[in-house]
Amino acid sequence: MNDFLLILTIMMSYRGPKEQHSRMERKYFMQIILGIFLILLAIPLETYRTGLGDVEIRQPLPPGGEDRPEPVRIQTNTSSALSYLVIIGGSIVNLHAMKKYHSAYSEIKEKEERPANIFIGLGILCTAIAIGYCLMIIT
Repeated sequence: MNDFLLILTIMMSYRGPKEQHSRMERKYFMQIILGIFLILLAIPLETYRTGLGDVEIRQPLPPGGEDRPEPVRIQTNTSSALSYLVIIGGSIVNLHAMKKYHSAYSEIKEKEERPANIFIGLGILCTAIAIGYCLMIIT
């Protein structure tokens, strides 16, 4: 019985891993960085799309002729839907990371206070800046 009380007091004093906040915050910031990377990936995708939209075809020399005909420019109809889809995907990743961090922090906030709202606000600010920058470059 005495051993049971000793184990019970140890279990009551031990409230989980000590570095729980730092691991949770590290995971949160890695997910935010992944989301921002996805959002910013729309810029090279859009650059590649516009490069494909304007194609120049060089015609071969005619038989026996020395004058090469002028190249033919072909305007292809490409859509920027993939770039916008990547921006939406990165935004969803960031919103999911913020929601997950908020719910995980609310479970363990009695043990140690952290500036959780500042971290979430920082994630929202970085996401909004990345989206604004991408939309400014794309359009």
